[in-house]
Amino acid sequence: MPAILLGQIAMAQADGVDDYVKSEMVRLQIPAVAFAIVKNGRVVREEALGYADVALKRKAKVDDLYEIGSLTKQFTSMAVMMLVERKKIALEDPISKYLKDIPSSWGSIRVRNLLYQDSGIPEYVYLPGVGLLDNFTRPKFMETVGKLPLEFRAGDAWSYSNTNYALLGWIVEAAAKEPYTKFVEENILRPLAMTHTTFAERGVDIPGLARGYVSRRRVPTPGPRGAASIKSDGALVTDLDDMVKWDAALTNLRLVTRTSYQTIWTRAKLNSGRSHNYGMGWYLNQLGTKEYMGHSGSSAGYSAGISRYPGAKLTVVMLANLYPVGGEAMTKRIAVLFDPTLRTPPFASVTDPNPKRTERVKRAIQAIAADNPDETLLEPEFAIPMRNRRRTAAPGAWRQLRTVDSFTFGGAKQQGTDTFLTYRVSVGPKSFIVNILWSAGNKLAQATITPEASPKHNL
Repeated sequence: MPAILLGQIAMAQADGVDDYVKSEMVRLQIPAVAFAIVKNGRVVREEALGYADVALKRKAKVDDLYEIGSLTKQFTSMAVMMLVERKKIALEDPISKYLKDIPSSWGSIRVRNLLYQDSGIPEYVYLPGVGLLDNFTRPKFMETVGKLPLEFRAGDAWSYSNTNYALLGWIVEAAAKEPYTKFVEENILRPLAMTHTTFAERGVDIPGLARGYVSRRRVPTPGPRGAASIKSDGALVTDLDDMVKWDAALTNLRLVTRTSYQTIWTRAKLNSGRSHNYGMGWYLNQLGTKEYMGHSGSSAGYSAGISRYPGAKLTVVMLANLYPVGGEAMTKRIAVLFDPTLRTPPFASVTDPNPKRTERVKRAIQAIAADNPDETLLEPEFAIPMRNRRRTAAPGAWRQLRTVDSFTFGGAKQQGTDTFLTYRVSVGPKSFIVNILWSAGNKLAQATITPEASPKHNL
């Protein structure tokens, strides 16, 4: 990172939040980060650090614009629910009612399956010719994605796929009988006075947009602009103030009814009877933990995040001009530093009542970490997504657990017929908290891995 950028970061007021943000900017070589903290409906902190354009030495400002990637999905789900309330869409409708050019194999997929990301439709962004940087038409998209087999029967598993929200944009258009972008602008952005928010367009320069960068060997390099051929899964451009307005609308239950908000923030219900902590365009809290909803967003050169804690009346939004950055993870960390009551209780080891079960859990995890999942140890809803294109392209954090030094038991709680297990896994100087949903069939049904932070930065 240029020395001038480091100097700019160092001038920021020193406290826990700033220390953390500055350290992440240096660690990840992020040119600029803008963030806002909202407490009790009031902005109590709004800052921009670094450079919106490194070459031009243009300092970041709080009113700079950034692409927000998948945070767009929240606006798409809101658009769908507005049309549900107007009886233009029903969540149980087959998507074939609105999309006449889909393959017959998608016939059993419902609108709600797209919203909750349990449709089984493959991810499109890794496919040649229809990626984020490609300029393509709807027929090209449908021809490319439609010839692929479904990854699973709708509702059998959960698997994040941008294709779901691409299709939802076209469903909005079919039901509203107008372009998706026009519907969002007239029914969401304009009523909320989000006057700085727009949609990215291929070849169109947007005044005030921070320069986007991609990390190449830990060096921020000017990134290519995305083609924005699909609008509804990740094409919004906005600033902090407009995201604060969006948060206020959510807090005050504007645009749709309380019942619709409850639906948006309800966990995806799988055919197995288990739920997944994803709503309609929102990641939700794990069962038994404090109410939470948040999401990351990424595009070519940009990252974003939002974390909302309704019980604490606290929201954090961040925007950055580098890809990749874990936006949601950053907003969670900022929230905890601002309000330490949100910290997850520190891990405490207890006597393991079932060492044989723990040994089986460990074998399942290490097989996953070695990219060789043992499906005899996995429930289908976990095993199926392990084979998909997104998993192959981005294997994630599990690889860090290939060589385990210690595997410590932290407790068990019954959840219906399943058991929720917690472990601390140590690998060299690093440690991770692994939460497991273990089935009555003695198999792994769900799992999350989170780096264990220091007490100062504990999540």
